[in-house]
Amino acid sequence: MTKAYELHPHVFLSDWNNPNIALVKGKGMYQWDVNGNEYIDSCSGAVNVSLGYGREDIAEVIRKQAVELSYLTRFTSVPPILDECSQVLADFTGMDRFFMTSGGSEANEMAFRIAKAYWVGKGKPTKNKIMSRWLSYHGNTYLTACAGGNLARKNDLSAYAIDEGHINAPTCYHCPYHKTCDTCNFECANELEDALINKGPNNYAAFLMEPIGGTTTAAITPPVGYFKRIREICDKYDLLLISDEVLAGYGRAGKPLAIEWGEVQPDIVGIAKCMSGGYFPAGAVGVNKKVSDTFKEIGHYYAGFTWAGNPIACAVTIENTKIMQRENMLENVNKQGDYIQEQLKAMRDRHPIIGDVRGRGLLIGVEFVKDHATHTCLPNEEMALAKVMQAGYKNGVILEAASGKMNKGLEGEAIILAPYFGITRAETDILLERLDKIFTDAEKQIKF
Repeated sequence: MTKAYELHPHVFLSDWNNPNIALVKGKGMYQWDVNGNEYIDSCSGAVNVSLGYGREDIAEVIRKQAVELSYLTRFTSVPPILDECSQVLADFTGMDRFFMTSGGSEANEMAFRIAKAYWVGKGKPTKNKIMSRWLSYHGNTYLTACAGGNLARKNDLSAYAIDEGHINAPTCYHCPYHKTCDTCNFECANELEDALINKGPNNYAAFLMEPIGGTTTAAITPPVGYFKRIREICDKYDLLLISDEVLAGYGRAGKPLAIEWGEVQPDIVGIAKCMSGGYFPAGAVGVNKKVSDTFKEIGHYYAGFTWAGNPIACAVTIENTKIMQRENMLENVNKQGDYIQEQLKAMRDRHPIIGDVRGRGLLIGVEFVKDHATHTCLPNEEMALAKVMQAGYKNGVILEAASGKMNKGLEGEAIILAPYFGITRAETDILLERLDKIFTDAEKQIKF
């Protein structure tokens, strides 16, 4: 078989050996390759094409803004469209002020820097570390990769990565404390307090977490009360709470911010992906009034990026948010998401491979197991995830792999389902029908 690097002689590839499909067109939840084969995109690209493909209204907004004013740097001008975009973000998310970026890694990187600069401004410069969680993913820049807790995602950094501290994630299906929902006392959240006592809270600026897990943990969803316990600990030890909303936020999990499911207010958020509906690189750091008031006193903050807050990104963000509100997309996200989970759980009765089904809105994880009762994972050498992915392609469905080894970082594979926000019940049924066939085909190749 021809190697991928032979097919793409000048592309720095993610997989240099195995060729991917060559997609050339999209409409709604469908995509087509160069040979005309049709696929359902069950994961909205990189969980970001929330409006679906081929929307002419967004394309026209991009064209119009590009003709009117394609670029400005925030150091030269604060244009009216940046003010308007920031107001739209404030109204939608409830945060106070926004530092614009070009994507999620930049947003989280700046969230870290803003958190550390906040404490310098408060006269406490030793509070300069970020505590995060094992198994998490926060981006591909150096600091965000170091903060991530999935070792496979940063193995190229292993010789020189910075580790400022990690605690266990709320992996309830594989609880490291062997608790159940009835006996849980938020031991994984309490780890934060233990870590701060041992490492010194005066050394820590913030605690960083994904409110609902992403592509490494397949939508792990904390138990009720987890967020409030984390907030209590942050307040007790004077830490800012950073919510990484890049993947789960901006409607993906059925709320403007996914942390709203926990009924707590973060101090800083990183947002991107669904913020632009998948039509233009855009991201932002949102801060609450407590943080922004400190920077008013400081009077300056000169960090930035060439494309941060450019007029086209602002125009797309504004229009995307209007479309979401006009078409009642959050209501549909929750309605269709609940239905998909209900059907997948019913499917579990006839599919031994389906273990935990979890998530919120249209961010749904399906974990694969060898045994339902014991939550025993399929052995790594079984390559179950690869077999599911290949069955997906054969049945015309693009799936999102989640191979973060949810059981203590050693084993556990899953997929994420994250279709576009406008998916209809009829389209949902088509996707579920194909998933049923995919699981059947994969199970024929797996030893149970």
